Amino acid sequence: MKGFHIYYILAMIAVASLTVTSCDDAEKRERISREQREAERKADSVALKIAVLPTMDCLPIVVAKELRLFDTLNVDVRLRKYNALSECRKALKDGIVEGADTNMSFRLITAKKARLSRISQLSDKMIAADRDGLSKRMAEAAIDSMLRKKQHIFIIQVEDLNIRFDMLQNGNIDAAMLPEPYATRAIKIGAKEISLKPYYKDTIKATGVVFREDVMKHPDRQKQIALFNKALKAARDSIKRYGAEGYVKWLQN
Repeated sequence: MKGFHIYYILAMIAVASLTVTSCDDAEKRERISREQREAERKADSVALKIAVLPTMDCLPIVVAKELRLFDTLNVDVRLRKYNALSECRKALKDGIVEGADTNMSFRLITAKKARLSRISQLSDKMIAADRDGLSKRMAEAAIDSMLRKKQHIFIIQVEDLNIRFDMLQNGNIDAAMLPEPYATRAIKIGAKEISLKPYYKDTIKATGVVFREDVMKHPDRQKQIALFNKALKAARDSIKRYGAEGYVKWLQN
């Protein structure tokens, strides 16, 4: 029995030791985890965060990121991906990102089921567009041309580009203002384009990426932006040299 008691005591000591070690390991992991989270938070706060959409306008930024051009220039650029232009604007306004790509170009695409190919056929039809911005202005230009003929077109607010594309594809709306590559994708599955050139006269300026005013005034941010633009130029050169086709898939990653 004495030997049994000694064995029991040794076993209990071993269990207690393992418990203490496990607790120590858990506390150490939690401490390291907290330190890692804090380090990541600090790194993210000083990084240059850019809001992007899965559109061709944002392709040079995505290409620069995927080709590690920002890393090569030693500038920490982090992309925040959204599906709606309104989300990009809100992220910029709320200080979640320092910059956002606003150079959007749109085409008026009609649903395959709608069988529309002329502006006059849009009477009493629904066009999906953003709440505000270029797509809405272009759709309104079409409306103005119809109103002169005492006809009506209805603009439906659909901010999310993927939802807008799906609604057009499924015939839930008659037409939609779509950027690339959505417009080409829709046309490939039977949708039609109605040119707005006769109705929308304004030229689209290459505004590119816009930054918050406070960001533009900060010396460290100014250096980041300069390096960001340098990487962007290299990305555009690469797209021009090799074509966009091989890079488009990165928009959906």
